[in-house]
Amino acid sequence: MKAAGPRPRRRVRRPNAVVAVAAIAVGTLASIVFLSPAGASSSTTANSGNTGNTGSGAVITPLLELFEFGNNIGLPLACSDAGSIVSIIGTQTGGSTASSALVTQLDSLCAQLSSKGGDELQQAIARSRALTLLNPVVNPLIATLAKALNTVGTQYEGSLSPFGPTVAGLGGTVTFFEGS
Repeated sequence: MKAAGPRPRRRVRRPNAVVAVAAIAVGTLASIVFLSPAGASSSTTANSGNTGNTGSGAVITPLLELFEFGNNIGLPLACSDAGSIVSIIGTQTGGSTASSALVTQLDSLCAQLSSKGGDELQQAIARSRALTLLNPVVNPLIATLAKALNTVGTQYEGSLSPFGPTVAGLGGTVTFFEGS
């Protein structure tokens, strides 16, 4: 009879794609965190120092423009949905008079909020255009991340199945945040 010895260790297999995506994400985030405006302003590219009202600051301006779109489209839709729910509840409970007054007030408040939010976002977008001096530093990082996502999604599609095409497509989404 054979003596029981130590069992061989089972090798844990991690998909290389997951490790690659994690390494790229951590590296990109670390690079962004350690960037300083002083280092970015010493860049010698044609786009540095552009503080006019043209162009867009990488990440910040596109994000604010996305919020503005949400304020103009999403907020009125959410208010409309909330008003519909209040109307339905009022009708079902026999309080349609009270719910009608509440829906009217809700619509008025939502219109005011959207107007004030739109004004604030427009001002923030105008101010964020001064950040174009960061574009020569941030845009290459964004482009590298987009290329890495595309590469990982296509080369490791089998390991990421069924999410390979989605990861590859994220590269295009990431480029939305490049400055101009």
